Amino acid sequence: MKQIMLFFLFFLMTSQTAYAEFDIQYAIDQAKAGDSIHIPAGRYQGNFTVKKPIKLYGQKGTELYAQNDEPVLKIEHVSNVSIENIRITAKNKGIVANEADNLELRAIELKDIRVGIHLQQSRHIRILENRIIGNESHFAEKGNGIAVFKSEDVVIDQNTIEQVQDGIYAEEGTRIDVQRNKVTNSRYGTHFMYSSNVKVLFNTYLQNVTGLMVMMTTNLEISSNTISAHNGFNSYGLMMYDTQEAMVRENSFLHNRVGVALQKSSVIQIQENRFQMNQTALEGTKVDERSIIMNNQFTGNILTARSDNRGLRLIHNFYDDYTGLDVTGDGFGDIPYVAVSSFGQWMVRQPVYQFFVASPSVVILTSLDQQINKTERNLMVDNEPKLLSNMKEIEFSLNILQLVIGFIVFMGSLWLWKRGIRV
Repeated sequence: MKQIMLFFLFFLMTSQTAYAEFDIQYAIDQAKAGDSIHIPAGRYQGNFTVKKPIKLYGQKGTELYAQNDEPVLKIEHVSNVSIENIRITAKNKGIVANEADNLELRAIELKDIRVGIHLQQSRHIRILENRIIGNESHFAEKGNGIAVFKSEDVVIDQNTIEQVQDGIYAEEGTRIDVQRNKVTNSRYGTHFMYSSNVKVLFNTYLQNVTGLMVMMTTNLEISSNTISAHNGFNSYGLMMYDTQEAMVRENSFLHNRVGVALQKSSVIQIQENRFQMNQTALEGTKVDERSIIMNNQFTGNILTARSDNRGLRLIHNFYDDYTGLDVTGDGFGDIPYVAVSSFGQWMVRQPVYQFFVASPSVVILTSLDQQINKTERNLMVDNEPKLLSNMKEIEFSLNILQLVIGFIVFMGSLWLWKRGIRV
C-alpha cells in the first residue's frame, strides 16, 4: 500500500499537469512554466494572481468569487497565459491583465460584475467565447464588459455581453478586431477612442443606448454588422465623431432613432448598407467632400438624411420614396433624388406627425421641397438614384426559386397520383 501511495505522489510531481483541489494560488505558485492546472468543480473564494506562463482550466462547475473589492484574477507582467472554462463573480473587476503578452481568455462566464475584463499595455490578446453580464444599476455606476487600454493586436471574438456601461471599450489601441460578438442592453455596444487600425465585423448590437460610438479614431472598417433598436432620445446606431478614413459597408441599420451620424469626420465611405425603418437614416455635420454615401438601400425611413450646409454626397443609392422614371433603361432615375423634407424634419421632432404622412398637404409640401431644393448645390442630392435595390433583386430570385421548387413538387405529386400512390 505504501509503495502505491509513493508511486501516486511521484506521478503527480512529475506530470506536466498540476492538479489543485483546494488551494488554487498554491497550485499556481508551485507550477512550472508551461504547466496546466486543472481546477476541480467547486466554489473558490479569493483573489488570485498569475505571474508565470501557465494554463488554467476549470472543470464544469468551477467558480471563482472575490474575497473583497480587488479583482478575482490578476495576470501581470507575463507571457503565454491561457484561462478557460471558469465562472467568475465579483463586486468590482473580474479579470485584470497588465503588461501581458500572448494571453487567451476563453469560455469564461463573468456574472454580476462591475468590470468584466480589463486589459492595459498588453499585446497579442485573444478574448474568445466569453459571457459577461453586468448588474441592474444605472449606467453611471456600471463598468465596461471588456476594456482595452494602450494595447495592440487584440481579437475580441464571439462574446456575449449585456447590462454593462460599454460592451467593448478600446482607448489608445491599435489593431483591434471586434467580431461576431453580441452586445445588448448597455450604454454603448462598442466604443473606440484615440485608436487606429480597427475592424468591427459580423457583430450584433441590439437595444443599447447607442450601438457603436467612434471618437478620434483612424483607419476603421465596420462591415456586416446588425445594428438595431437604438431609439432613445439621444440614441444612434453608429455615431462617428472626429473620425478619419473609415469604411462602413454591408451593415443593417434597423429601427434606430438615427442610423448613422457623422460629425467632424473625413474620408468616410458608407457603401452597400441597408437602412430600414429608422427615424433618420443619415445625419451629417461638418463632413468633408471626400466622404461618400454610395450604393445603399433606404427603405421605410421617416427621413432619409439631414445635414448642415455642407451636405452629404449621395451617389447611386436606392430610395423607396423616389418617384422618378428610367426612360433610358440604364437602371438609374432620370431626375435627381432630393433628400430634403421639411415635413420629415418635423416628424422626427414630433413622431405623432407620422399619422399625416400620406395627407394631400404633406404630398404637396414634399413635392415643393423636391422642386425648390433640386438646384441647390450644397444640399443632399443623388443625381442618379437606383431604381431597383439589391434586396428586391434577391427577393425576386428567391421567388423564382420557390416557384420552380413548387412546380417540381406539384408535377411529382401528380405523377405519383396517376400511378395510384397516395402522397
